[in-house]
Amino acid sequence: MHGPDRTIDVVLKWRRSTDVGAVLMPQPEPPVVGRRECVPTMCVVHPERVVEHEYLGLLEEELQEEIDEWEEARLAEDDADAYSSAPPASYATYEEYEEAMAAAGAAEPEEINYMSDLSIAPGWKVGGFASWHLTDPAPVDCEVCDSAMPPLLTVDMWECDGASRSVYLGRGLMRVHTCPAYPVHPHRLSFL
Repeated sequence: MHGPDRTIDVVLKWRRSTDVGAVLMPQPEPPVVGRRECVPTMCVVHPERVVEHEYLGLLEEELQEEIDEWEEARLAEDDADAYSSAPPASYATYEEYEEAMAAAGAAEPEEINYMSDLSIAPGWKVGGFASWHLTDPAPVDCEVCDSAMPPLLTVDMWECDGASRSVYLGRGLMRVHTCPAYPVHPHRLSFL
């Protein structure tokens, strides 16, 4: 699937769901693929709604500082709780030790981190925000009207459980960006 500059060729088709006819069987395959890993395999999609928030580095500096303070306060609380409820230092048997460690681990509050838990959701997604964890944030603007182009679709190199390997895109993510002002303007791709 080679597009301009030997990248993946993405073709967007805008249509109404009422205009969609019968699903073609078997599914047609593109004439040029390059590698078998670049062709999606048949699968069932189980979408779920997930709330995510903008990448930390794109937030206002004051809000970034508030998030840092919130995370540090939570860590300090967790450290104080861990110190006050530490299990005894010695045990009669290894089984007692394992039991005490399991109970202590179950009692620990789950650590929440903005970047890992509240910001960018992993995996394939429609909409949402772009992650910039490998590069600095870069504008993706419409080449026709200069509007900022949010991601329409993010394609991860595998399902978010990590055990599935349905598509291989190289380093990781491919994002398809569309113009919010005029969806018929040419889309843009970004890779991460």
